[in-house]
Amino acid sequence: MDKSAATQIPAETNPSQQGKVVPIDAKKKRKSPAGVPTNKLILSSHVGTNEDLFPQILDLYVAPKSTVADVTYGKGVFWRKVDKEKKYVVHKSDLSKGIDCRALPYGNDVMDCIVLDPPYMHTPGGTAHVNHQNFESYYKNNSTGNKTEKKYHEAVLELYFDAAIEAKRVLKNKGLFIVKCQDEVCANKQRLTHVELINEFEKQGFICEDVFILVRNGKPGVSRLLKQAHARKNHSYFLVFRKKVAIPKKAAKSKKAAKSKKAPKSK
Repeated sequence: MDKSAATQIPAETNPSQQGKVVPIDAKKKRKSPAGVPTNKLILSSHVGTNEDLFPQILDLYVAPKSTVADVTYGKGVFWRKVDKEKKYVVHKSDLSKGIDCRALPYGNDVMDCIVLDPPYMHTPGGTAHVNHQNFESYYKNNSTGNKTEKKYHEAVLELYFDAAIEAKRVLKNKGLFIVKCQDEVCANKQRLTHVELINEFEKQGFICEDVFILVRNGKPGVSRLLKQAHARKNHSYFLVFRKKVAIPKKAAKSKKAAKSKKAPKSK
């Protein structure tokens, strides 16, 4: 039988069409989903260096020609492999140049993105962590002068918290806050810095969009070892936050009033 041929619809199922020949509707073609199959994806974990991973984070989150303030620029390591065709407008500052990330020289709601990579662990002395900015020499962690009475890990956290408050002031609504950090063992106690920052920043009005894990090349070592108490950390984090949209006070009040009107009265 020809599948394209018309068919008779029984009168008992459709009396109005009795005696008429009705064609069978052809099946509608399913719409093909957009996009192409690929495994060329930006992944949440990466083995390599800051300068390898940072451009990928920008590609995923920061639009070309965005205004970016790197408030702990240092020697500009993060930017060495960033595509110049993106034409980001980068404002470079650092404490060594006299600009504290907790007191930025920018207006309110002006930046699309803030990048923060402060010294993220206390350095008790000797040659510990010499490859990263030394907290003691930068922020006087173990003495006065760092704008806090706290010491060691608590002082590191306070630096991050205060820098986040300033970043929120400078960022536009939905602006991005890219933060570098690393967990540490302080006074023989595990301090999960990335968890502490996520929890605090969400209280401050940020949404955590992503967590990137960076595993260093090669194996870390120590000059002298008596007995290892904890696993040596060979990874750090890039955390990506987005500033929540600020709701004007009047709008917030009217929204609250509307909700209270809709709420059913309790008997």
